[in-house]
Amino acid sequence: MKYPAKVSCLGLSIAKEHELEDILANPIAYIFDDRFDCPSTMSAIEQRQIDVLPGVTLSLEDEQALFLQLNYARHKMGQIQQKLLSQAKWHRSEVLELLRWNQKQLDSRSKIITSNMGLVLSMVKRVNYHGVEFTDLVSEGSMALMRATEKFDCQRGFKFSTYACQAISKSFLRVAKKSYQYRSFFPAQLESAMEKSDHLQQIREAAHQDRTEEVCAILRDNLADLSATEQSVLEMRFSLNQEYSKPLTLKQVGYKLDLSKERIRQIQKSALAKIRQVAEKCMFASW
Repeated sequence: MKYPAKVSCLGLSIAKEHELEDILANPIAYIFDDRFDCPSTMSAIEQRQIDVLPGVTLSLEDEQALFLQLNYARHKMGQIQQKLLSQAKWHRSEVLELLRWNQKQLDSRSKIITSNMGLVLSMVKRVNYHGVEFTDLVSEGSMALMRATEKFDCQRGFKFSTYACQAISKSFLRVAKKSYQYRSFFPAQLESAMEKSDHLQQIREAAHQDRTEEVCAILRDNLADLSATEQSVLEMRFSLNQEYSKPLTLKQVGYKLDLSKERIRQIQKSALAKIRQVAEKCMFASW
């Protein structure tokens, strides 16, 4: 224990003493939100009860509330931590308050991870890296999900899944690359049929699938602020709606919307530019 004299008089259990020591060991990181300076707003958010079931997707509103609860608890912890470290004597009430906020942030973090764990499993099932164990991908993807939880800023307006997909996909590529590097240290004679590998093709397909899902998420939640006409054009041009079994040509879309072929091309170009801008911001935030 680093602060035996200050802790001994608090009457804490051994487990609580270790928890306190861990909290005080390093600065507490969190994502600041302007709403933290409005006690009435945060009080309502803090009192909100959000039930989470494994694999059940949260609404955008519930998801944002959980991230606000998580980071606000860490914000309060940081304030108390600084106060304690500057005091010669600690008060039991302040230490208990610090431990209470720590439990709150742990609960919020657990709910976020639980509700999104299905995302890791679904992404693992879609990739097939030769020689990489399923359990290794799940483990690496789960760690990436936890890291994404620490860095996600709900003020951006994105769904967390859109942000987390990027981090999980990159973690899969890392573990696959590491696996192939290890295997190169132990060369062995293989049959010619076994020497052929479609690893690069799998990586390309996985990256393409991730980009497609990201664009679909942007369209679904209209994060690019597209007009109704822009959404309709993209749905028909790229067959994003079940109503269209195959993509329509510019001329066919123009006929349905009573617009010229050239006008449809312009609308498509503008809509894709908006989506590309949002996707690039999302990718930049995940680095």
